[in-house]
Amino acid sequence: MKKMWKGLRRFFKRSDEKFTNVNLEDANIFKRILFIVLSNIKTIVVLMCVFVFISLIVTYTGSFNKKSVVLSLNYEEASKGQNPNLTRYNVYELKSDRVMERVISNAGLQDVLTPTELSEHIDIAENSSGKTIDPNDSSTYYISTSYTVSYRMNREIKNISVDDMMTLICKSYNDMFHEEYVGTKSVLKYDLGDIEGKEYIEIAKLFTNKSDQMLRYIQQRIEENATYRSDITGQSFQTIKKMIQNVQNYSIKKYSAFVLESGLSRNKDHYIRTLNYKNDMLNINYQKFMIDYNVRKQQVQDYDSAMIGTVMVPSINEKQEYYMSRTNTGTDYLTKEADYSLSQGNAVDRDIIDNNDIIAKVNASTADEGSYKKADELIKTVDEELKQVANTADTTDKEYIKHTTKDYLTFTEYTGSGNKMFILETVIGTAVVFFIILCAVYYVIDGYIRRKEDGRYE
Repeated sequence: MKKMWKGLRRFFKRSDEKFTNVNLEDANIFKRILFIVLSNIKTIVVLMCVFVFISLIVTYTGSFNKKSVVLSLNYEEASKGQNPNLTRYNVYELKSDRVMERVISNAGLQDVLTPTELSEHIDIAENSSGKTIDPNDSSTYYISTSYTVSYRMNREIKNISVDDMMTLICKSYNDMFHEEYVGTKSVLKYDLGDIEGKEYIEIAKLFTNKSDQMLRYIQQRIEENATYRSDITGQSFQTIKKMIQNVQNYSIKKYSAFVLESGLSRNKDHYIRTLNYKNDMLNINYQKFMIDYNVRKQQVQDYDSAMIGTVMVPSINEKQEYYMSRTNTGTDYLTKEADYSLSQGNAVDRDIIDNNDIIAKVNASTADEGSYKKADELIKTVDEELKQVANTADTTDKEYIKHTTKDYLTFTEYTGSGNKMFILETVIGTAVVFFIILCAVYYVIDGYIRRKEDGRYE
């Protein structure tokens, strides 16, 4: 006890002479603490400096276990709080299980932590940049297009740096965002469907329709960018177009010609009845179109020749130059309507002729089991070729969409003054807490010494 008493006396000082006008016995706690601090100012300053230095080192070192990036939304719909496909945007999908599962899978951490454990170490905060809707409206709302995303390293992760984990988080979210909200086209997701009860000739038409859909879509891409080539597939839209056309011109035509010439059918009687019914309906449409055509043709012939004279009116072109323009007359409109009715009637007539040809071939069919087996093999061949082309087209199209929308989401390293301010605020906050604790300790020691001097402790 004596050694402890001597140690306290060397460590703790009281400058009573500085407070001759103050009765410290009757002073309140704040005056006594002030007396204690001033009496031991040198010791307290030294302790505070040591603590601040250690706190600064610990806080700065701890910042290496945290990574922050700025997520920016750079597409038009973002200012309205929407995704590119006009659905509602929610930045907290970045912490969703589907994104976290991607991160864990890409990092190979399936047996290390769960999506929930990973998401608990991710923080998201809105930045000041954004758009306020109708600032004159009291009920207005603020839409942010910039967020700070921070990740604190999980203790369970040993072999992956915080920078690499943040890169995986950004990549996984960007991939999910593009897959779900940017330009997903079902026309390239080829699926023949259930053809168990479908007639062989109808399957040929199905192949043609699906390939035509892909061809029209790819043609639109060619018009947008004819030179684009995917790094993954090595194909351009031009080469994909040729691949689809090759399947149409060779495989599909080969299958169509074989089943038509062989007159193959799964249910001969039912199929012929179906085609006859279709022809009856088509014939009604044909008669309608031909009546429309003949009526308009007669109207053109009966039109008063005096009304057909050309009427010229002054007009102005794109270069702001005047010229005389010919106006349409009644015969012009009647002629166009007659041409339309005739073209539609001819198209329907061709369908009737095709159906009659199929009926004749099916009626005269003497196909054996080998022919049906060959047709099934050709179906598999065409199906596989279209699947392969569709897969290549879909992959190329996704890469093209990523290429054209790569700046929809941008992730930039957080290098602003905020990180330095965070370290400074942390050090100052802990220093204030340490000073309060130090004052409390010195106050307790002062009370102990006073009681010792009064003879309360032996």
